[in-house]
Amino acid sequence: MFIAMGLDFLSFQYKKREYTFLCLIISASLTSAHYFLLNKIAAGIIVFISVLRFITCYFTTNKKFLWAFIALNTASLLFTYTEIYDLIIYVGLLAFIVGSFQKDNRLMRKQMMVGTAICIIYNILIFSPMGIIAGCFFLISNFIGYYRHYIKGNS
Repeated sequence: MFIAMGLDFLSFQYKKREYTFLCLIISASLTSAHYFLLNKIAAGIIVFISVLRFITCYFTTNKKFLWAFIALNTASLLFTYTEIYDLIIYVGLLAFIVGSFQKDNRLMRKQMMVGTAICIIYNILIFSPMGIIAGCFFLISNFIGYYRHYIKGNS
């Protein structure tokens, strides 16, 4: 999780989306393993699907893939659902999916901020201190990157 947190922080310091998604591919792989180790199978599978999504988003923002990943996440939730908390991680990752396929980098970042906030709530509810810290790092990085690239840069 420490490597994932570092990559989460680094990911949004890049303005170029390909660099952002390269960091997210590795980070999501590690985060998925974290959830599997906590025996949170639904979260582990849904986050692993994120790895595939980030690989796809590295190359395209085609909305056909957006709907395919929403369907894939929904199907994985239906097959792995065990507790009400599984719905929270699902909703958070839906925000991530929508954000990932935005052509506008600003909108992508805003959507991911929403998704991250929901995922932090999930990690609080399942009591995953490392998940909470990683989510906070990711959210802070996104705020800093957004400020650096879009607010401060426009001043």
